Amino acid sequence: MRRHRGAARIAMTIGCLALALAFTGCTAPPATSDADEPAASQPADPSATDEAQASPTETATECVDGDWTADLDDLVGQLAEQLTSTGMNVTSADATGTQTLSIGREGVMGFDADMTFVLAVDMGGGLTMTMTQTHGGSLQADWEWSDDATADGGTVRFSNFEDSGYDVQTAVDINGQSAEMPITPPSVAAADVPTVVTCDGDTLTTHPQGSPFTTSWTRT
Repeated sequence: MRRHRGAARIAMTIGCLALALAFTGCTAPPATSDADEPAASQPADPSATDEAQASPTETATECVDGDWTADLDDLVGQLAEQLTSTGMNVTSADATGTQTLSIGREGVMGFDADMTFVLAVDMGGGLTMTMTQTHGGSLQADWEWSDDATADGGTVRFSNFEDSGYDVQTAVDINGQSAEMPITPPSVAAADVPTVVTCDGDTLTTHPQGSPFTTSWTRT
């Protein structure tokens, strides 16, 4: 019984990790060139100045807009550390596949996953557990800044989730004895938590408030 509780705890933690996918963003305000400055003999044009200087929120939106791919090796490393902190003896942790995010500046986002996590745990007493969890499918949602973004970051909330096409499968092997484990991770649509993101050029990080995990993304 104890070993099955340990397997269930690992599977649920992985599920929560894979669903930590919210985002916001930031960059430094855009630079202006000398060509944008009015000639010394001409009065400054207020409308031209307004167009040249984007607000911090506009700059942040410009940064997060686009397609991103997650660093799964970093994620599974964080997962192993989190499980180890609970007393589990994780002997290996690997991730394969892809996790991608598409963010539209108009307030829509899409998420796609085709990835597998494999963890091995020494449970003591000669027992070794290997858990394999696959995530596949996609989801969509609307997003908006919950507050004005700044040049250093921002916070986003989501609404109108559609995650009916997302599927999670879990299998556990303990000393050669295999079994399917019907574990249902929390619904993404129920996980509308404020998420803080930094965005700098081609690098994005996302951290849902209260989560132990931070996802690093690279622009594609």
